[in-house]
Amino acid sequence: MRVYAPRKRVAVVCRDGVVPTQEDACTIPCELNSMKPDTLRRSKPSPDLLKLCARCLGATDTLVKSPHAREKLGKALYDLFLPVNAKGKTYTELALYRQPLQENPGNVELLANASPEIAAKLCPAILWLFGDAEHIGDIYQIADQRLRIAALIKHLWDAPVHRAAFRTIVADVRAFVTFANGLLNETNKLVAGAIERLPEIRNHQVRTGLLDASNDEFRRLRAEYESANDTRREELDSRHSEHEQHLKQDLELCTEILSLVEMLTGDTAVAKAFMGEELRSRLAGMLLSVVRQFTGKRSLDIKISNPDAYGFDPKDILSRVGRIACCFAGEPEFPGALAESGYYDVELLPRCAQTLRRLGALASNQLDALDSLAKAAGVAREALSLDDGLENEAPEEFVDPLTAELMKSPVKLPSGNVVDDSTIRQHLLNELSDPFSRQPLEPADLEPLPDLKKRIEEWLAVKRAERRAARGG
Repeated sequence: MRVYAPRKRVAVVCRDGVVPTQEDACTIPCELNSMKPDTLRRSKPSPDLLKLCARCLGATDTLVKSPHAREKLGKALYDLFLPVNAKGKTYTELALYRQPLQENPGNVELLANASPEIAAKLCPAILWLFGDAEHIGDIYQIADQRLRIAALIKHLWDAPVHRAAFRTIVADVRAFVTFANGLLNETNKLVAGAIERLPEIRNHQVRTGLLDASNDEFRRLRAEYESANDTRREELDSRHSEHEQHLKQDLELCTEILSLVEMLTGDTAVAKAFMGEELRSRLAGMLLSVVRQFTGKRSLDIKISNPDAYGFDPKDILSRVGRIACCFAGEPEFPGALAESGYYDVELLPRCAQTLRRLGALASNQLDALDSLAKAAGVAREALSLDDGLENEAPEEFVDPLTAELMKSPVKLPSGNVVDDSTIRQHLLNELSDPFSRQPLEPADLEPLPDLKKRIEEWLAVKRAERRAARGG
């Protein structure tokens, strides 16, 4: 009789003595992608690999919490399941210098036609990946990840099952606002960075003779470079290369994000979410900031050699901003959001419309919508000027205790305190608690106060009429 010894359970231990955790599951698709990407592309479709990525990335239970591990999973999705023509400009440029990679049509089909269960996990997780990038540390990795995420979202948006999943995310206000705020803030940062680097690149092109030394300052730069020793020249050349790399990266990512915002705001459900209290003013500020940067005297005066090599295309960026603004031209509260922005200037939107009209960048109906929006914002700004200092005259119950400003949409908290709806919703993005009692608080707990809102509006109407009469209007 043959006797079998009982099989022992063996604990798997890494070389450093650490027992693997669930997060180590992400190494499977990542290592396969790193070591054998072409083999995977040419092999049979990999439904289990897609399920593993979706399961590990799932935003609802966050099985894999490490931002670095999640970044690897996002890269595996991008490399293995995205078609080459959807990977974006950087991938296309890199492909010119290497053997063209074959994609696996089966894997591409798997992602585009994923089951609703996979889409429900994957779509919110991909949105969270955009924010995860902040925790990676390396600025080049951050930009690369966000370019990959933008490409994934744009590709999946065209698939009905994924678009439906993205639309369900809009209902989760806190999650969507966090993602959208990330898009808007990143755009502002990238545009500002690009405008800062353009003069540095122009100056070095003047030094090296790519641009004419047309004034005394430029002639001084040229003379200093020509008389510099080799060490100094190498230092200036190295700094210039760094500026070039940053500018190309900033402009590419900025264009991709604006393209993503344009695509999302073209959808009725998503556009409605952008008009919520939490996002309306942020969107207005981003649009005005970009217009100011790209139509202001500083940017118009900066000319660089071969701008296409850096992806510097002000016409394209302004066109996208114009089309995004047009999506909200009919929204009654958007002109007020523009007028309230710290970036607002009465000449800014008309100048943008004039520039786009001269460039032939928008259709006539879009230009008309932009003109109407500019006029409405001007009217709203004039109305706002009538409100200056009114919070000092208003009854105490009309004033937000947290911001000391007049309330527009007062809501009552479970603690009994009354604040403006926009104030508390902004607070809840960072902390789900009552700012007065520190008790847990959800948006659903807010109680609108329509009677108080009506009394505030009536009081404001009287005060505005008095001030208008005093001005002779």
